[in-house]
Amino acid sequence: MSNSIENEVIERVAIGLNVSEDDVKIVERLKGGVSHYTYHVNVKDESYTYRKIGEGGNLFVDRKTEFQMINKIVPLDINSEVVIFDVETGEKISKYVKGTPLTLLDYHGHLDAVVSTLKKLHQSDTKDVVDYGLINRLSLYESYTNQRTPLYQTLKTFWIEKYQKDYEANVKVFCHNDAQRSNIVIGEDRLYLLDWEYAGLNEFYYDIASFGNVDFNDALILLDHYLGRKATLEEQNHVRFYRMFQTLQWHQVALYKHNIGLGEKIQVDFKALALKYLQIAESFKAYLEV
Repeated sequence: MSNSIENEVIERVAIGLNVSEDDVKIVERLKGGVSHYTYHVNVKDESYTYRKIGEGGNLFVDRKTEFQMINKIVPLDINSEVVIFDVETGEKISKYVKGTPLTLLDYHGHLDAVVSTLKKLHQSDTKDVVDYGLINRLSLYESYTNQRTPLYQTLKTFWIEKYQKDYEANVKVFCHNDAQRSNIVIGEDRLYLLDWEYAGLNEFYYDIASFGNVDFNDALILLDHYLGRKATLEEQNHVRFYRMFQTLQWHQVALYKHNIGLGEKIQVDFKALALKYLQIAESFKAYLEV
């Protein structure tokens, strides 16, 4: 990353923590998502992470809502400690979690911890949690691209009609809504679920579906562990249904990032990624129609 970004990180951390810039040392830029810049920094004898929102990132997330949801999960002790949060910019400084992202491990040996953490969230009696708002969220994302191919429209119509008929009235719980392995860290003392940008009310199946971000079979494996038995075909299709929504959602996000030229800046082919998401959504539709 350019020195200009690193200099900005040092400056912002110093201001946020009220220390000298000389006290701030960048350890590394953390790997993970491609939307934001997240750095591991040392400040005197303490370690922190600093998040700077990437281009257009605040269009998809209400930062005031994110901060509210972060505050609501504090009693659950499943997130890193947030020290600074700017609801206008999304800038965030948190205590650094020493551990290993689940993407770098064989997750099978940590499924019990994943299930325990998700159930702790899903079964909490947290009040006044905002609804994730699936249909409205998709419409919001579409407004930033104004691109709806005939295939996308067909898939979207299928999903919405099925949702309103079979799923909309189902019980919702407090969900992370982006529980992919890159947001899970195995710490020295416990499992941490990080990055709460999308937290809100949803069916618990949505979090299970997110776990299958890289390989959908991972979600089905997690589902069995979550239920404590082999899932029925109907339960598996419940997860497929929400994974289909996620691919439609990220299709629109990828289109937006392509349209603003972000791919050229960070060397990611968002146009190809958008097409891939649409193809995955189509495969789920074929499965759910059987």
